[in-house]
Amino acid sequence: MNNSDNPSAATSNSSWMTGGKMLGMIYLLLNLIISVAAQVVLRAAMEQLGGFEPGNAVGYFISMLNPMVIGGLLLYGSGTILWLLCLTKLDLSFAYPAATLQYFLVFWSSWYFLGESISWMRIGALCVITVGVIIMSLDKESSDNDAS
Repeated sequence: MNNSDNPSAATSNSSWMTGGKMLGMIYLLLNLIISVAAQVVLRAAMEQLGGFEPGNAVGYFISMLNPMVIGGLLLYGSGTILWLLCLTKLDLSFAYPAATLQYFLVFWSSWYFLGESISWMRIGALCVITVGVIIMSLDKESSDNDAS
C-alpha cells in the first residue's frame, strides 16, 4: 500500500518512538501485565471454587459472585480499556504480535504463582512462539516504508 494513501502515515513518519508511540508502548505493557494477572486470578478462583458442572446455571451464576472471579473480570475489563488505548497509538500489525508475549508471561506465572508443572515440550513450543514474535518485531520493512 502506498503511504500517500494512508492518512495516518504522515503522523508516524518522524521517529519510531515519538511521544504517542511511547505512550502506546506503556499502554501495551500495562495491558500485558493486567491481562496476565486476570488469567492467574481467574484460574486461582476456579481452583478455589472447584469449578462448576456444565448445565448447572445456578452454580455458574453463584460462582460469578466470588470476589476473585469479580476481581479477575475487573482486571480483564481494565486490560481491554488499555488495549483500546494502545490501538489508538500503535499499529495493529505491531501491537498484536507484541501482545503474544502474554503466552510467555502466562506460562511463567502459572508455574510461579499456581505451581503448575511445565514439560519440556511446552518450553520448546514457547521458545518457537517467542522466536517468531522476535523475528516479527525486527521487521523494519514496514516502518521503512512509512518513511518514504
